[in-house]
Amino acid sequence: MRRLIAILLLGLGAICTQPDGATAAPDTWTTALELMEAGQTRAALPLLEQLVSAHPDNKHYRFELALALYRLERPFRAKWQLEQVRGASLTPSEARLVTQFLAAIEAKSAWSGALSFEMKSESNANGQTRDRTVAANGMQFVLRPDSRAKPGASLITNAEIGYTQALSEKWSGLVSLSAYVKHNEERSLRDTQLTGRAGFQYRPNQRTAFAFGLLHGNRWVADDAYSSSTGVWAEYSQLIGSRSRLNAGVEVSKIEAFTMQPDSHRTLLYGGYTLALNGNARLDLAGYLEDTGGGLPTLTGQRAGIAATALYAWKGGLMTSVEVSHHLDRRRGKEPFFDVAREDRKTAIALSVYHRDFRIGSFAPKLILGAGKNQSNIPLARHDNQYLSIGLTRNF
Repeated sequence: MRRLIAILLLGLGAICTQPDGATAAPDTWTTALELMEAGQTRAALPLLEQLVSAHPDNKHYRFELALALYRLERPFRAKWQLEQVRGASLTPSEARLVTQFLAAIEAKSAWSGALSFEMKSESNANGQTRDRTVAANGMQFVLRPDSRAKPGASLITNAEIGYTQALSEKWSGLVSLSAYVKHNEERSLRDTQLTGRAGFQYRPNQRTAFAFGLLHGNRWVADDAYSSSTGVWAEYSQLIGSRSRLNAGVEVSKIEAFTMQPDSHRTLLYGGYTLALNGNARLDLAGYLEDTGGGLPTLTGQRAGIAATALYAWKGGLMTSVEVSHHLDRRRGKEPFFDVAREDRKTAIALSVYHRDFRIGSFAPKLILGAGKNQSNIPLARHDNQYLSIGLTRNF
């Protein structure tokens, strides 16, 4: 494996040093290459970051940046750069080399991780109707203030750490731990989720990967133990052509409730398609179908959703993305007060903005503006929400 990677990186370096008529910063590019050749990768990294920010569609700059990140043991970021460069105008030999490099990264023994902090201010933090009255069974009811929409702010932390251990040329062992923590002044809106996974990955070739394993998670709501889940998972990943990737997965788990609710079971199917449109633009499509049963009929049922995200890297380092999503939630049991089974349809849009060269310490600031509307056959659940999120994020 080490010999394969060494040969691979030599080939990548050869492509990276090819002259490019569009190069607009020859002095910076030459200095960066000299530092890389001298083994001073850490000194070359900021120069390469600067070049990619100024010329996001230049494949040679991204190639060399991916190589630098790989040398510095940052496989997650190196893989992201290579996925993006797949959208550039590559020769057949360059396309094959990128595929080989991606396979080498995914098969390498390495740590990876992500950490983000987000202050999210919402116009409707509790997800309730704004109406003062609702109709049920032909009668009008006046809602208490705590049953209606109210603004609020939450501090949200997302963290993930994982390790891949190469076992052979085709097999790897996987282990990961992820955490989601939402803190709000109002106790009922607090939510904490912790999930661990362990399993194996099999790569029959450089374009295909299968992974499977076990999972266990715990959840706390309003600072109280809420549930525990144990199950199995499996994923499939396939490079398609020279610009796209297909992902699919399944989770089957049993959920043990720590409240007065009965235990339940959950099956989740999900998939995604990523298309690199060019060297600085990407389109992501994702969808899921979830079925829960065995618990309270008013809380179990089927959920489904689709989302489309467009990412664009502007010259100068500005990164923007727009996500549009639609979700469907159908419950099995009737709501006693309204005598119907709940059905919700939610549509949302979010705009994210950050600058790849602007850092606070080692974290990248990120701004998100979003809005959503939920249509429901239950009047209490009809609501809209607008939010502003300011956060810090870092990928390892």
